[in-house]
Amino acid sequence: MKSLKDVAARKLDDYTSPSKGYAFNTYDVAGEPDAPLTPADVLMANLLSLKLSAREVIPLFNEGDGPAQELRKALDHALVELRDAKPFETFEDLTALEEAVTSFAKANFNSISVPEWTAVTVSKVLHRRRPQIVPLYDSRGQDFYGVRKPEKFRAALWEDIQDNLDWLSEMASTKKTPDGRELSVLRLADILIWTP
Repeated sequence: MKSLKDVAARKLDDYTSPSKGYAFNTYDVAGEPDAPLTPADVLMANLLSLKLSAREVIPLFNEGDGPAQELRKALDHALVELRDAKPFETFEDLTALEEAVTSFAKANFNSISVPEWTAVTVSKVLHRRRPQIVPLYDSRGQDFYGVRKPEKFRAALWEDIQDNLDWLSEMASTKKTPDGRELSVLRLADILIWTP
């Protein structure tokens, strides 16, 4: 993150601008944070470059106990478990962080047997409603840290945020989401990594 410090303010201003065409003014509106997962929540992840269609969304909400329904249950469980989780950057060590995100890791595991669902998809669906604890995991983040596994990515991101927490926290405090919430340090980190 240190390599981005000099351009961070410009990147954040660009990404949060209502006229630049980034997803901030749409994706970063949390909806109903305490409600169970809805089809609209899943489709909102498309605003972050996913291409989910009816084939990937409808099965989650059908009756039954197949892989898609099990994934939806795991996503709902993660939303409940992570609702009051403290912010990602406040964990004292990686072991405590990994214990806190067990439900998120389980949803990632459940995505394996559902076509077109991956850890990337799960992160983009859950992050919108739990931006303080669920990191966005995608190819840009993987490339930035040179890692491919979600747990390795979380570790690299956590360590990087720890090393840069002072200026990241200060910068995050300068912006609010379109629905008036504090911008999380975790969301800021993703914006800085992702924005060209």
